Amino acid sequence: MATAATAEMLPRFLLPRLSWQPATAPRRLVAVAIPPLAARQLQQLSHARRPRITSARSDRSSPILSRAFHASAPRARDHHFDTLKFVKRLRDEGFTEEQSVAMMKVLSDVIEEREAFLLTTLRPANSIQNLTRTMVLREDSAKATYTQKVDFAKLRSELLSADSTETNTTRGAHERLSNDIAKLGSRLRDEVARTQASVRLDLNLEKGRIREEALGQELKIKETETKIEQEVAALREKLEQVKFQTLQWLMGVCTGFAAVLLGAWRLLISEKPRFLLLGSLELFVPPPTAPMPNGTTATDQPVNSAHDALASVAQIGGMIQPTATNRADFLAECQSEAFSGVEAIFRTYGSARITGLFDEELVSALPKSCRFVCHKGAGYDQIDVAACRARGIRVSNTPTAVDEATADVTLFLILGTLRNLNVAMKTLRQGTFRGASGPDGDPARLPALGHDPARRAKCWARVFGMKIRYYNRNRLAAEDEAGAEYVDFATLLAESDVLSLNLPLNPKTRHIISTKEFGMMKRGIVIVNTARGAVMDEAALVEALDRGIVSSAGLDVFEHEPEVHPGLLANDKVMLVPHMGTWTEETETKMEEWALDNVRLALQQGRLKSIVPEQKDMQ
Repeated sequence: MATAATAEMLPRFLLPRLSWQPATAPRRLVAVAIPPLAARQLQQLSHARRPRITSARSDRSSPILSRAFHASAPRARDHHFDTLKFVKRLRDEGFTEEQSVAMMKVLSDVIEEREAFLLTTLRPANSIQNLTRTMVLREDSAKATYTQKVDFAKLRSELLSADSTETNTTRGAHERLSNDIAKLGSRLRDEVARTQASVRLDLNLEKGRIREEALGQELKIKETETKIEQEVAALREKLEQVKFQTLQWLMGVCTGFAAVLLGAWRLLISEKPRFLLLGSLELFVPPPTAPMPNGTTATDQPVNSAHDALASVAQIGGMIQPTATNRADFLAECQSEAFSGVEAIFRTYGSARITGLFDEELVSALPKSCRFVCHKGAGYDQIDVAACRARGIRVSNTPTAVDEATADVTLFLILGTLRNLNVAMKTLRQGTFRGASGPDGDPARLPALGHDPARRAKCWARVFGMKIRYYNRNRLAAEDEAGAEYVDFATLLAESDVLSLNLPLNPKTRHIISTKEFGMMKRGIVIVNTARGAVMDEAALVEALDRGIVSSAGLDVFEHEPEVHPGLLANDKVMLVPHMGTWTEETETKMEEWALDNVRLALQQGRLKSIVPEQKDMQ
């Protein structure tokens, strides 16, 4: 019934076309949906149960069977149709491949059921014909089945091939499209990156150009400002020069006028100019038997050797000596106008024991008539030159009078430190001999830190064959160098074997040698100081000796005289001399005569023989 219902639902064109149609038989076929093999078994069973009809008349008595039999012979192959054409028509009608296959299966079942029905309902006229017909039908059915299978296989193969081809084509197209899209995206990214890089480069170039222009403008502005500042500075300098020249001219005029007035006043009252003697004899004490002028003793006479020079100055000026024994008394004596009319002051290094340092307080207490301070000595660190300048007081010193005597002591200290004589003499007194090394072994580089290395260079190079180097604020002339090599300060410290300090003490040179400078020196260096104690930091020197940076030292001056650092006193590698570099009669005479010459020129001509460098413009 299911097969019949399915057959009724199929389109008309799917049903087989038969040449006959029973008049009384209904169009609806009643059949059972069974497989082909079961249908054959059922057909055989029906033939076995059905009685055999032997009469030909009885065979012909059934017009339906006769018509069906005779109709089936010429129409045996009417139900075989072109499968491909049928499938194509199904596809043209809008059926899918699965629907077409299902319809073909249904059609095959209907055909087989009909064949089974015909075989079971229609009895043949004779068995031979039926057998033949059955065999032919079976053969045709097998051929049709095989043909259908082949057609279906071909159709399936074609469909699979078409599907595979279409799939491959679609996949290839998809891959090509994906590749094209990827390439296009890559090209777009590259193009965007190149565009961004180009824009960024252009921006950077523009920024660089703008920055360069700004820097150029800034440099131009700075150059303009510098030029303006230079011009302003030049104008100020010219103005200062004009002011200074005007001041000098006024001072000259005033000085000349004052000198004329003073000369006239002296002529009128016949009074000599006065000068003040400030000094102590503790630095150099001549033999007690030496005759002293005017019955004075060696303890109160500021001039020890240059008596002729002192007498010469005393003829042109009145000499005054203070009675004070300390700074307070001296200041009180100044305020009491005891030194009224004093124009020049002769002072020694030892006078500081009475007056103290020549600082601003003392300078301001001096009489207004005082215009010159003549110092006996090369170093003038006890005098506040700036305070004297503010008061219009000119200061002089004796710069080269001590060179030879100081050089002798320097040589003594160099030899003593190089040969370790301090320890040798000490151990000798203890009954032990000890050897030492000298400067004639490995050629030493002996530098001089100061203003006059020429005399030392000639002496040391001739005696010891040493190579002399020096450092000074200003390089000396070639004839004054005497073969000494001028180097910078750092090179002097780093390459020297022996360092000799020969420079004045001032705010710039105080502690010029300290911890930092010791760190720049060659290990095992020898240091000699005959200048001023404060040019070197004694505490740093003691530390450098303990660390082995400085092998030995020779000192004629000390930072806090007369006190000496305990670390120096306790170290046998240090030779100590109590500031006696100028303790010679010849040197004392030179310094006294030089200082008295400054006094004489000051009283007679209003000028100085050797004004200090800071006041060269006041000469």
